[in-house]
Amino acid sequence: MYALPVILLTRLHQYAIDARRKNRTWHYFAWSGVAALIATVMFLLATTLVALLFYAKLWWLAIAMIGLLLLPIVGPTLVRHVLVPLGAYRLAYYLGWACRPGKDPTAYGLVAAAWAQAVKPIGAGEAWVALRRDKRIPLGDAEVIATALLAASRGDAATARLLMRSAHMLVEIHPMVRELAGEWLACDAAERGAWSEIAEDAEAARWPATPLTYFLEGVAARRLGSASAPSRRELWARWLLAPHRRHTNELRDAATPTSSETPAAHEAQTNSVDAPPPDRAPLPRAIAAHLAFSTSAPSLISLGTTVRAWDAALSDGATHGWLGRRALELDAPLGAVDRALREIATVVTDQLARIADGAQLGAPMSHGPIGDGLARRLRHGRLDNLEAGFTRWRDRQHDGEHHAAIDEWREFIALQTAYTAAITAGGAELRRLAFPHAYSTGTHMAAWLWNTRSEYALSHAISKWLLDEALAVGDTEAIELGHRNCDLYVPTRNDK
Repeated sequence: MYALPVILLTRLHQYAIDARRKNRTWHYFAWSGVAALIATVMFLLATTLVALLFYAKLWWLAIAMIGLLLLPIVGPTLVRHVLVPLGAYRLAYYLGWACRPGKDPTAYGLVAAAWAQAVKPIGAGEAWVALRRDKRIPLGDAEVIATALLAASRGDAATARLLMRSAHMLVEIHPMVRELAGEWLACDAAERGAWSEIAEDAEAARWPATPLTYFLEGVAARRLGSASAPSRRELWARWLLAPHRRHTNELRDAATPTSSETPAAHEAQTNSVDAPPPDRAPLPRAIAAHLAFSTSAPSLISLGTTVRAWDAALSDGATHGWLGRRALELDAPLGAVDRALREIATVVTDQLARIADGAQLGAPMSHGPIGDGLARRLRHGRLDNLEAGFTRWRDRQHDGEHHAAIDEWREFIALQTAYTAAITAGGAELRRLAFPHAYSTGTHMAAWLWNTRSEYALSHAISKWLLDEALAVGDTEAIELGHRNCDLYVPTRNDK
């Protein structure tokens, strides 16, 4: 009977937490206050009840009440502030499980263990977490985020970021796990100074915001000079609500736009770096632009400047005349000028294509010996690479090995990332050429994962991605099939 008020307050506390997750306005502060008040009352009532049970020498019931009433209140705090900093991955796993957040408590326990392993990485800890991850079938967001944290523990931050961001494609959602993913991404972006990433995630509300994430989102908005940036007073409120205040007070004080972070300054900086060389003869101008492009950070603007300069130079009559005079001086055979122009175009195109492909730059709009050749080279090279990637992906089910679900997911994410980078650089034409390969292989793999492997969330994510691509290219048949596949019921652990 005495436990009923605590159980009722537990429901109210969960309701307040869920309401806070849906807001990034003043409601966030209001629901945070309500949740903190309810948690304090719950803790006092539960502690009193446990003390009374021990006083009545009902110690066995008191221990049960500790696990039932106290651990859900203090468990997440102990995990975050005690077990994770100590690297106690086993205790973090079991305490995270004992917190019983939602219908799948093991999900939070798994990610808590991976979090502790990432803070103080050891080989035995990674193997321990990976073993428990692989036992969970089918794949869900907890397994993907735990794998991302294991990658971070090895120092592979790029893979960790890629896997973290891929979790939003999965229909299985564990709010506490998603909160940790959003916080890790926000802290990683803040460490790299990538404030625009934090602002973009906040604007799209990709992840529920923990107090620390909410504070970093405010810092990012103020640094970028966003119209929706919080006032200094509100930023102080976010800072007070967040943990690790001793380490973040410098971010709070420095959260004002600087000249190097404002859009106008960025545009001026871009223009100064990518400005065309001063007016001169077409061939010297092309050579100067080529040298500048090759020795500085490549950008689409500088690539376009270089390509247009070369097209103008190789089509210019003065260039042809100079080459003709040189051919006469050297007693070159007939056709030497045309051959020299073709060789120059080939060498220049090869060099520009190599740099552009490495920087994932698209082909600039320029019609000429360099512009047309570069567009063909980039389009066909990227298309060939994508075709080879899709072929390798499809061959995985016939290679005689049983790949873990997380390995299947990583293979898909790597290919999807390469596809996105290629079509972003290659434009709509490359997208239309690449989609049939993606659609044929992706549909086949989605069906295989659903029917043979029972990896429902993974299969649904592939089908949803194919549907989005079909809508982008306007493939009616693929759109119809995609809607049918995406309308299928996807079993998740949250349904239990």
